[in-house]
Amino acid sequence: MGERVVVIRNPAAGNGRSPFIGVVAERLRRGGQDVTIADTNAPGHATEIAEKLARTGEAQVIIAAGGDGTIRDVAEGAFGHDVALGIIPAGTANVLARELGYMPHGRIGARHVSDVLLSRSLKDLYPFDVYFDGRSRMGICWLGAGFDARVLEHVSPTLKAKIGRASFVPATIKALWHEKKAAPIEWLTSDGGKGSCYWFIAANIRRYAGPFVLTRQTEVSEPGLACLMLERQGPWARMVEQVSLALGRLDKKVAARALGNGNIEVADETIPLQLDGDFLGYGGAVITPRLVPIAFRAHI
Repeated sequence: MGERVVVIRNPAAGNGRSPFIGVVAERLRRGGQDVTIADTNAPGHATEIAEKLARTGEAQVIIAAGGDGTIRDVAEGAFGHDVALGIIPAGTANVLARELGYMPHGRIGARHVSDVLLSRSLKDLYPFDVYFDGRSRMGICWLGAGFDARVLEHVSPTLKAKIGRASFVPATIKALWHEKKAAPIEWLTSDGGKGSCYWFIAANIRRYAGPFVLTRQTEVSEPGLACLMLERQGPWARMVEQVSLALGRLDKKVAARALGNGNIEVADETIPLQLDGDFLGYGGAVITPRLVPIAFRAHI
């Protein structure tokens, strides 16, 4: 029996993948699904659309077509309602799509994506809360304080739209230059743990920035976060860490803590923050794992 499916599409994501999204939607229709497409027109609009669809029962499946930021916005709107979420990878890195099996071997194919969505196989994802700048936001992948946030701060949206991932090269060079004078990042857990580092990442999933394995100390279908404290200072340390990340060995070379029921407070007004690949701004944040999951269609 077919399902009522709404695809929430971010037209600005992924350097023009609307034709691909349309192909997947048509394959879903041929698979018996009743599919409509709703386009977003402003930041936060995906959350509003998803919340209304989930609350009213207009959709049985809500599919986020875009990058990790779009998926997060859709998940935030649908959270707490009896609705399944899906993904059409249409962003730059598509980290969560890789994690949930939508992109075998890093390739995006309409047949595989539609097969995952039609399979009705579900995998729980445990999100987390980020309290920042006077309000709470949902996170689904990771929060970064320091280096990676500074990279995102310097990425040109215009250049990113034209050349995709290559736009991160000049932004990374600028961020490395700043590491010469980067301030330490203080962190404090609710159970009394504390310390400092020069780059901090709280991760809900194993992957990072596309195909790279950030940590094996967390699992998307289990509550809690892996907190990585990168304690070495300077641009040379960040470059070595990038090599370790590319080789899948980063979490073996840095200090790490598991965050379960409590929370961790990190950074201050001098430190840049990013959430799920989007630059947040400067300031301190309190990160708290949620203990209630969201169900995603996934390749099992």
